[in-house]
Amino acid sequence: MIIVFSVLGAVIIALSAVLTAAAIMGRPLKVNPSRKLDGVNDDIQNALWYSSIAANSHNTQMWSVRLYPNENRLLISIDESRVLSVVDSEKREAYISLGCYIETMCVAFGAYGYDTQVNCDDLTVQFTYQKRANAKVDTAKLSLIDKRHTDKSAYSNGKIEQKTVTAFLNKYSAITLYQNGDENFDYIKRISLDAVTVQSANQAYRDEPAECMRFSDKEAENKLDGITADMIGLKGIVKTFYYWTTTRESAKGDKFAQQGIDTAKKQLNNCGAFAVITGGNTFEELINTGRKTQAFWFDCTENNIAVQPFSAALETQPFSMSIQNDLGVTSPVQMILRLGYVDEYGANCGLRRNLSDYIEVVN
Repeated sequence: MIIVFSVLGAVIIALSAVLTAAAIMGRPLKVNPSRKLDGVNDDIQNALWYSSIAANSHNTQMWSVRLYPNENRLLISIDESRVLSVVDSEKREAYISLGCYIETMCVAFGAYGYDTQVNCDDLTVQFTYQKRANAKVDTAKLSLIDKRHTDKSAYSNGKIEQKTVTAFLNKYSAITLYQNGDENFDYIKRISLDAVTVQSANQAYRDEPAECMRFSDKEAENKLDGITADMIGLKGIVKTFYYWTTTRESAKGDKFAQQGIDTAKKQLNNCGAFAVITGGNTFEELINTGRKTQAFWFDCTENNIAVQPFSAALETQPFSMSIQNDLGVTSPVQMILRLGYVDEYGANCGLRRNLSDYIEVVN
């Protein structure tokens, strides 16, 4: 009997140790990348840091920046090595992501008291800034940048309030909202799930996103990019067991692909609306689409409306070829956003690279 109790005690202690370790590992990821840029004042460093907390495809942070501090200007382009060649072979999402970065930069620099101007030249964006006299830091704008994030959880199926919809439509001519219950809402839901299913059957579509995933907090801290457990909504012990049981190889397999389909189905069945953003296909037009996407996302954040980009139908034929005609919109569909109210909005986990990793200071 003493032996039985001793074994039982040892099991309880071991189990308690495992659960304690799991709870510790399941804590929210906290990183502190460097904002330091030699020869650059604190306001500009901080504005550039907040700029990086922009929406971007698979958190690859594909921007490359040259900063000319003596001329108050930046030259911003795409880092080709960070473009997803399978999912985004025509760089549509990369350019839209760059536009999201530019819009966030405008808000961040504005918050630190700078007037800004943006010009596109070939495949480069020139960003200039000038300090306003007696300007104070707008902490509300900085908090808005911090708060905005992608939420992949289930949302309320309730429609977006009509006064909010009206305000959105009056502000954004290139954005159409389809509320839960509309015929086009059901169409977007259907083709989105069909597109996810098609992608899941294609090994190349499995492999590339798996390379963007992070399978431990340590890996995320080392790389400072990619998709973590926190970003897909996993918390506590659930996050821990995900990291314990999932590898990059298993993320490319059939079981993980089916889980992805099941997750997408749950997401699509639990939302209040879809926002469809249209625009042209040139570099400058896609930059402008990204800017509109980010600005609209900020507006959603202020109204506690959760957002998740749902781009599978725009990445996959035949859906990408037919969606414009099927929806009856006058310009190509460039973004689909899933929208809905949530009980707790949450915050951006802030996994971003050191500024010096991608910003070259030219004196």
